[in-house]
Amino acid sequence: MNRTFLPFLFLPTHAAARLIGPDRDKVAVLALQAILRSHRTLEVAHQQIRWREHHLAFSSRITSGGELVVEIDVGDPRLEHRLVLENDLRGARRNLKGIAGEGSGRAGRH
Repeated sequence: MNRTFLPFLFLPTHAAARLIGPDRDKVAVLALQAILRSHRTLEVAHQQIRWREHHLAFSSRITSGGELVVEIDVGDPRLEHRLVLENDLRGARRNLKGIAGEGSGRAGRH
């Protein structure tokens, strides 16, 4: 079996970087593995992992240039098993915009 280097951008917040310390590469790989284990998409709005005793929340997106970007911050233990996909978040935003449009007086004119 051969393993290869998979380049992606990993952007921890200052607070997360302080918790992670010198193990940033290990945490980056753990976050990517969590994304892949879901078998859904590479674009995640919110997911969490545990690193030692810390809960870390992350999101991921693909840039217009095709690069994977994983952003990480300090997580919340109450949301440990929550997974929100970016597509779901986009759909919720569209629904909210539709509801807001209905109340603006533009919709429903006869």
